[in-house]
Amino acid sequence: MSAPPRGTRPRNRRALIVAAAAELFVRRGYPHVSMGDIAEAVAIGPSALYRHFRGKQELLAAVVEDALTALAVTDLAELATGALDRRDVGVLWQRESRHLEPAERHRVGEALRRLARQLAGHLGDRRRELTADQAGLLAWAVLAVLVSVSFQRVDLPRPAYDELMTSLATAVASVPLPDLGKRAAAPVVEPANRRELLLTTATRLFAERGFHSVAIEEVGAAAGIAGPSVYHHFESKAELLMTALSTGADALGEGLRTASLPTLLRSYTGYSLAHHDVVDLLITEVGLLPEPGRHDLRRTQREYVGAWVGLLLDAHPDLGAGPARVRVQAVLTVVNDVARTPHLRTLPGIEDALHVIGSALLGLSGSSSSGQTL
Repeated sequence: MSAPPRGTRPRNRRALIVAAAAELFVRRGYPHVSMGDIAEAVAIGPSALYRHFRGKQELLAAVVEDALTALAVTDLAELATGALDRRDVGVLWQRESRHLEPAERHRVGEALRRLARQLAGHLGDRRRELTADQAGLLAWAVLAVLVSVSFQRVDLPRPAYDELMTSLATAVASVPLPDLGKRAAAPVVEPANRRELLLTTATRLFAERGFHSVAIEEVGAAAGIAGPSVYHHFESKAELLMTALSTGADALGEGLRTASLPTLLRSYTGYSLAHHDVVDLLITEVGLLPEPGRHDLRRTQREYVGAWVGLLLDAHPDLGAGPARVRVQAVLTVVNDVARTPHLRTLPGIEDALHVIGSALLGLSGSSSSGQTL
């Protein structure tokens, strides 16, 4: 959306501001965008911007709410179209909305939770064999498939792209799930030493509150280690973040030693569920790393996804690189979102359920990719 000439007062100025802010937040990240940057993008002075929004937090909330309106329907085809029309929705919700105050983020996210409940209700009505937990899991998985387009840059012709995303969402909505059983507490793994304790604590705090919102002294206090002692193990907060991210990337890379796509799916699912805080940081905080660490980690992530795509094309060479990339990102986003959602990742049998969902999206033998639509 281009800015109007400076000095004019278009009736849709508020919408222009929201659109410009969304583009800047996605491209640079919320912490690196000022109100002055946004004002310049829409060719107005900062004072005119503040007539519409009291501050950057209020503007961020408006941006995320506006993006989520693209997903305010329950028809899968319409949802797919909305997600493709607003390919920034996943990044804005999963990454940038973390900079909102917790109460405000909860308020903004109610629209998404309401949609998930509606989808779960439709699924439960049409598939009477589903338990409430199963219907809820599939509803959130459908949404994850659709917002996965935010995390890849594949451009396919429309409406073929709409049809592909609708078919993937339908595959998830119709997949037969294993019995999830009764909810169980997640196992607790004790850190082996003080350095590992600091790293585990920092990873958890960064995932919960965002890197910028956590002081290194808070990490030490939460780990029960005096502030100065932290620096015996890590020189800075940035080193803590880099260590957490590189450790996670290395662990995932170990899974690539297998030549089997089903085994890779299993290993990724198992790691993500056990190390959900690391997965959270790999999605949200890589952009905050200094160079060259950021570039190196981005390259590692691209190579990791590329390995998945290569294995999928080996199994289905007729797919084409673009659609194969779309399917792989859909699988990774489903697993990531479930791992980062407490009420989903603690479901017993969730690892088997995710394997079934991922297999359907990848078209692995024994999976089901056809079925009823909502």
